[in-house]
Amino acid sequence: MIRARSAAALLLALGCVTPLEEGERLYHEGDRHGALAVWQSVDPSDRGYPEVAARIDEVETELEQLVVRYVDSARRLQDEGRLAESILDFRLALMLRPDDTGTLDHVQKLARELAERKAALEAEYQRVAARGHLEDASEALRRLRTLDPFDPMFETEERQLQAALNAEWRQRRARYRERLAGEVEGLVEAGREAFGEERLDAALDYWRRALLIDPENERIQAYIARAERQLENLERLREASPAEGGP
Repeated sequence: MIRARSAAALLLALGCVTPLEEGERLYHEGDRHGALAVWQSVDPSDRGYPEVAARIDEVETELEQLVVRYVDSARRLQDEGRLAESILDFRLALMLRPDDTGTLDHVQKLARELAERKAALEAEYQRVAARGHLEDASEALRRLRTLDPFDPMFETEERQLQAALNAEWRQRRARYRERLAGEVEGLVEAGREAFGEERLDAALDYWRRALLIDPENERIQAYIARAERQLENLERLREASPAEGGP
């Protein structure tokens, strides 16, 4: 950046570019402060000063609007407990207004608060995870991710914890199905008996109750589909048969 500024100063000295043009180049490269520095160096008696002054006003207004936008966003994120994101937006505002000591002090205070809260939550997470309390660990990790979504360690922990929760859910589901297997089989057999007696509505009622208990049971699903097709065929036959007393 210093070398580029030196080259720019040389070009200005040689008269190759005007201050307005050099400032515009810096502005379009994202260096608003550099552009302002070039424009503010122009003597008010210079013939092109009115145009330069207009650009100074425009860019200073733009910078102020950006600062306000970043600060508003940072405050909202802070209120939501998203401290790492809040700090990032405050620092972006500081890059645009580096002499804002009030914001700098606030950022430093937030950084200390973030470190303290992360340390406390990490300790809580490790404690409940070590005891096998996966749901409590998931809640502690969610709060950590809210505080600081940028920490890659939390992302890894989140994937591992989700895998453990999924495994625990499958185990609970298997135990649940095992406990209810007798009830399911009783309903299935009752449905088979009703189906054999051509009581299709009763058979469907038994099998649907069984499916509520064991919704992934493909055998019950097949029984229900078969009974529903049978009922549909009977309904079509009734509709196709001539009414009594007809021609």
